[in-house]
Amino acid sequence: MATYDEMSPAARQQLMQDLRSLSGLREGPKGTFPDGTHYEYDPDLKGTVEVTPSGDRFPVALVRGELKRDSADVVARKGEAA
Repeated sequence: MATYDEMSPAARQQLMQDLRSLSGLREGPKGTFPDGTHYEYDPDLKGTVEVTPSGDRFPVALVRGELKRDSADVVARKGEAA
């Protein structure tokens, strides 16, 4: 995809039309894996955590395009203080 500066006027107009169609009210994908694990943003850590079905939360980092546990230590369980 071209950068905005490299887009034709028609492509810019299409981009703006597409952006206006986004309401922000639609829910994102349900990113739960078959084992019940999912990822969510943790505002206290200011980063993404892996949440296991038991509620354990592990900080993750993006490594070569994949989310990997940044630490073997559990940050906290859902509803508990870190």
